[in-house]
Amino acid sequence: MKKLRISATVSVILGSASLIALVFMFLALSDISNKEPDTLLEWKVVQFSWITLLLFVFSTFVTIGYIMKTPGIWERKEAR
Repeated sequence: MKKLRISATVSVILGSASLIALVFMFLALSDISNKEPDTLLEWKVVQFSWITLLLFVFSTFVTIGYIMKTPGIWERKEAR
C-alpha cells in the first residue's frame, strides 16, 4: 500500500508538471513558428516537455499496475 501511495503522489506531481510543460511547449512552438534565426532554446523546451509528458504516462501506468495488484479492489462491499 505504501508503494501505491508513493506512486500516486509521483503521478500527481508529474501531472501538474505536465500541465505546466504543455503551456511552455505551446509557447515554444509558437515562437519557433515565427521563423526566428536561433531556436535552440525553444527546441530544448519542447524536448524537456516531451520527457515530462512521457514520465507522467509511465508513472500513471505504474500506478494502475499497483492498483490492479491491490487485493480486494474489485469485490463489492455489502450494504448493511
